[in-house]
Formats: sequence, structure tokens, C-alpha cells
Amino acid sequence: MSDDGKPFGQRLYGELRQLTGYNLITGIMDYKAIQQLKVADRDDTLKLFRGSGYEVIQLLKTGEPEDVARYLVAKAKEAMNDNTNLETAVVLMISSF
Repeated sequence: MSDDGKPFGQRLYGELRQLTGYNLITGIMDYKAIQQLKVADRDDTLKLFRGSGYEVIQLLKTGEPEDVARYLVAKAKEAMNDNTNLETAVVLMISSF
């Protein structure tokens, strides 16, 4: 996917929306955090996800936003398949904003 000059965070937000609608996004972020993500560069996005697990941090440091989004969606689906509360699983992966 081309970045079209968009900030890293906006690309991540867009990919999460494309993959899950608003379900995953609103499960992990409030309105303020979403607005911050939309304008965040890679470093600012990393700060927003500062409490995340090792894999997420590494993807944010070196990967593309689309890779991060696919990873988060895959982990959320795993949690749902394991009959785990989605919100609990996501909170474990991602810091509260």
C-alpha cells in the first residue's frame, strides 16, 4: 500500500478501519487517542502504543502500518476464537491511551 504522504499513524488507523471497521479501533482507543493517531508520525505512534507487548513495539519500530494492523487484527481474532473477552485481550496487547 502506498503511503501517499500520509503520517504513519493515519495509515495504521486506515488499515485497522479497512480490516475491522471501527470494532477494533474503538475497543482500544477513545476519541482523543484516535485523533492523535491520525496525525502521528512513527515516533508518536510508538508513544501511543508504549505499553504494548514486545511484538507490537518491534513492528511499530520497523514495520509498515499495514503489518501492524494485520498483527493486531490476527491477535484479536485469536482471542475471540479462544473465547477470551476481546477487550481484555486487546488491553493486554496495547496500553490504555
